[in-house]
Amino acid sequence: MTKPIGFDQKVLLHHLDFTANEARRLERKEMYDVLENFLRTDIQGAKSRKNAITMLMKIWYLVGENHSSIREKALEMFPLLKQEERILLHWCMTILAYPFFYDLVREMGLHLRMQDMVPSQVLGRKMKSLYGERRRVEVATSAVLTSIKSWGITELYKNRSYSLSEKIEVHSPELKQLIAEVLLACNDAHILPLELMNNNALFFPFDYHIKARDLIEDKFELVKSIDMTMVELKR
Repeated sequence: MTKPIGFDQKVLLHHLDFTANEARRLERKEMYDVLENFLRTDIQGAKSRKNAITMLMKIWYLVGENHSSIREKALEMFPLLKQEERILLHWCMTILAYPFFYDLVREMGLHLRMQDMVPSQVLGRKMKSLYGERRRVEVATSAVLTSIKSWGITELYKNRSYSLSEKIEVHSPELKQLIAEVLLACNDAHILPLELMNNNALFFPFDYHIKARDLIEDKFELVKSIDMTMVELKR
């Protein structure tokens, strides 16, 4: 079966900011109307504008029931955060909304662990191996790469290679808890060693360190052994 892609075009940071702010107070029908009006300035074509609205709504509004608590927590924190911290919220919600985005940024993170730059062709080949030799895969790969570059996450060089910009520092316990919850949500077993939550390839743009004391007892279950601490969500 062909894997769905969905990430069809570049998503701008100020569009995500606007969507998150409005999602805190508007009903679904109102969201479509305000996004249509807001995006007219930046996106002239009706089809491209419709695609952008679909993507923004999927990221911040039409969230699956199993991720609704993460969304509510993110929306609650959003107005209280600095701009660079808000990028982490967008990152989390986009990972949850789009498996294609998840797969690509994770692959990029794995490469950037070992080297300073990663060629876009290498990422493109990997995504085609996962999603098939389709034109839409090329389009989506470009859309993700140009999106995160526009967010200030990466820098592009003349040889079409990407490097990581300066990492965004994360100190807030609430944001660390959000990272932990997203990592567990993305893991099929919904349990991870605490060590693997830190320096995780999926969150390569962020400088953070989650300690056991950062994970609140009413949300997370910690199982300690001699050599590791396992983390899972309480049921």
